[in-house]
Amino acid sequence: MPLARARGFGPLPSFLEERAGEAALLKVFRSARLPLALETELDMPIPLRAMVDLFARSQRELGSRTLGLEIGERMTHLGYGDWMRFSLRAPSVRDGIVRLCATSWAHQRGFEFGFGRSGPVWVWRATPLFNEGKQAQYIDHLIPPMMTFVQHYLGRSWRPVWVEVNYPRDPGAAQVEDRIQAPMRFDGQGVALAILPEDTLRASPMPLNAGGGSVELRDLLSETALREAPESVRSVSAIVALRLLDGESDLDGAAQLAGLSLQGLQRRLRQDGYTYREVLDAARRARAMSLLLKTPLSISEIAMALGYEEHSNFTRAFNRWTGLSPARYRELSRVDLT
Repeated sequence: MPLARARGFGPLPSFLEERAGEAALLKVFRSARLPLALETELDMPIPLRAMVDLFARSQRELGSRTLGLEIGERMTHLGYGDWMRFSLRAPSVRDGIVRLCATSWAHQRGFEFGFGRSGPVWVWRATPLFNEGKQAQYIDHLIPPMMTFVQHYLGRSWRPVWVEVNYPRDPGAAQVEDRIQAPMRFDGQGVALAILPEDTLRASPMPLNAGGGSVELRDLLSETALREAPESVRSVSAIVALRLLDGESDLDGAAQLAGLSLQGLQRRLRQDGYTYREVLDAARRARAMSLLLKTPLSISEIAMALGYEEHSNFTRAFNRWTGLSPARYRELSRVDLT
């Protein structure tokens, strides 16, 4: 199930609110079945199909052909956080892109990244592995961060020999070409930049820890509920955790966001020896501990945020998970932190 971290949509929420107002922002997020709380939960994994849908719905709301590019320009490569910062520590363009391709798992699952020779140029390409990955606005928003990553080494005036996108040419494509100031190739495999061979060897003129403090490979390892579980179970766990941001926990909604039928989702879990209730329990437990430690929310408010109709049901569940009441867990945790 293709997933990406929420930071991948960059400043799209604030951009949409600036252009169309808060009501339009809420409308677009609700129609894409995504919680607006993602604005402050940027490391939360979300289904890539939902992110693609978010860009498409935003474009329809604003009617702007260059929406994707404008979002990407505001993001730059540093909008992807530690993944890009770790890759920028490599000494040359080639080494940086190779490092980025090798650690793409830190940000998403759903694209295949590659870098290799193609005739007279080297091509850095990100190929989507899911059917919805040809939506123009989503693809366009990837171009500026890829370009600014290379510009870190080659300077702001650098432009690719050509840019590839995987969607067909449309009447508004000229606006995109004018904005990126590079020739475009359509109906390709993914989104790609062509780089001259001599440019791939250029060293960075900036310190190797550019873009923030030092980032090591271990910093890219994500903590997720059920991290020892099979891949399909971890993906469902990520979707359940995402929906808990809105206090939603029903099986039907999780299946819709995953792009599966209710029976299909249950079958996938059952094949790996899990039930939806077990996955929901694990996600609720992780979210409950985080809210108890990091927020001043009351126990009743946390229970509601986790989709419990009764405060007592949450207390019983938390006691089953930890052997402690939520209040006692919060009390002991605060003692440990002092």
